[in-house]
Amino acid sequence: MAKKKATPSLRRQLLQWLMIPILVLMLIGALVTYGLAIAFATEGYDQALVDCIHSIASHIVSRDGRVVVDLPPVALEILKDNAKDKLYYQVKDSHGDVIASDTRIPDTEFGDASDLNEKEPDYTYGRIRGEEVRIASLLFREPKSGGKVVIQVAETLRAREEFADKILIGLVVPQLFIVVGIGLAIFFGIRRGLTPLNNLRDAVAMRTPHDLGPIPEENVPREVRTLVSAINGLLERLHMDIEAQRRFVANAAHQLRTPVAGLKTQTELALRQTDPADIKHALTLIRTSADRATRLTNQLLTLARTGPEAQDPRTRAVIELSDVAKAVMGELVPQAVERNIDIGFEGASEPATVLGDRWSLHELCSNLIENAIRYTQNGGRVTVRVFAIGDKERVFEVEDNGPGIPEPERSRVFERFYRVPEDGLGKKSSGSGLGLAIVREIANSHGADVKIMSARATEGTIVQVRFSANISESSLIGDIGLDRRAVIAICDK
Repeated sequence: MAKKKATPSLRRQLLQWLMIPILVLMLIGALVTYGLAIAFATEGYDQALVDCIHSIASHIVSRDGRVVVDLPPVALEILKDNAKDKLYYQVKDSHGDVIASDTRIPDTEFGDASDLNEKEPDYTYGRIRGEEVRIASLLFREPKSGGKVVIQVAETLRAREEFADKILIGLVVPQLFIVVGIGLAIFFGIRRGLTPLNNLRDAVAMRTPHDLGPIPEENVPREVRTLVSAINGLLERLHMDIEAQRRFVANAAHQLRTPVAGLKTQTELALRQTDPADIKHALTLIRTSADRATRLTNQLLTLARTGPEAQDPRTRAVIELSDVAKAVMGELVPQAVERNIDIGFEGASEPATVLGDRWSLHELCSNLIENAIRYTQNGGRVTVRVFAIGDKERVFEVEDNGPGIPEPERSRVFERFYRVPEDGLGKKSSGSGLGLAIVREIANSHGADVKIMSARATEGTIVQVRFSANISESSLIGDIGLDRRAVIAICDK
């Protein structure tokens, strides 16, 4: 069993995104400050070494043509008076021979006196008696004889290291307190800033399954308002879907109750008959009622399947309307022949392709053509047309010369279970009243428009369905929400 991936915490991520850069920047700042402080401290200690060199230089004299160091013990003791560090000195002549020294100072990077000057001392590090020291070297010229000597002073690094430690502690400790304070401020700030999200969570959690109203957006932060709007849209669609299912269940129960009750009554009546002719008549009625119940059930299932909420965009493909219309006509020709109806087809001179679901379009064409055959008188005429209007629209049209649909009824015939009265007494026509409702649902799911017109002034009906012909890749992505791979798959079909 695969290990479930931990859900990231928004609070933890915000803390990380804010604290890590702050810690890094403060560390960089501390290092830079520490480096500058050490540089200034080193400069001060080096200047003290130079002062020692000048003190020793003041005791260099010329005797009998030789340069000597006349440094009294008291002066040397004062020079070395340092409670923390040890000070060493050494004086060499221009040939590298030691004139005066209290210890052997290791050779430095310069080769001889010619590598030094009298103004700028040379600094380097070395080791004396196992301790690291800082060595300052300066070229000195004796005023009387003009002889050159090299004066070197070395000092251990204890005071420098102690000073560096103090600087480091003085920087790090306050910075740690600052970081802790910033962390607490950020933590409570994030906690306070996420309060609206917690309130939103509580508001959603407290809702009952039947409460699908929109979430109030008044006190929602601007950054979350788009999310709340999307959730409200989802709730609205879910509410519409649930309401549609409730209406469908209620309508289906109402519509199926009558034919089922009729079947039961006719069956009981047939069981009481003894005359074969009466039994045959009763069985004929039962078969008719069963056919109607079957048709009603099929149409109810079709209606449930054709709603926009039941459509899967991944089943869409580029379809030729003429092919669908011809296939449907092949299935319904026997019904037209049985009633002596002249049924014809007028196809487009150019391809009439639309983006849609083949099964749904087949149902749309089937319901329109079957309605035309059903409500056209014997010996009438039904014409099916498929044509294009420019490059923008594709039209599927069914025309008949039947009694027609009165103009006041045309807006109502698309309602579920509504049937047009056959006469002035308000008698309803036969059928379930679902055919045009199914047509409208399929048309809506395909972004098409359905229009009913009169074929002539007094009789005949034209039902026209107009589809958009824009099936470019960009429109597929924008209109039905497919990703690019799905679009390529559709266009390849």
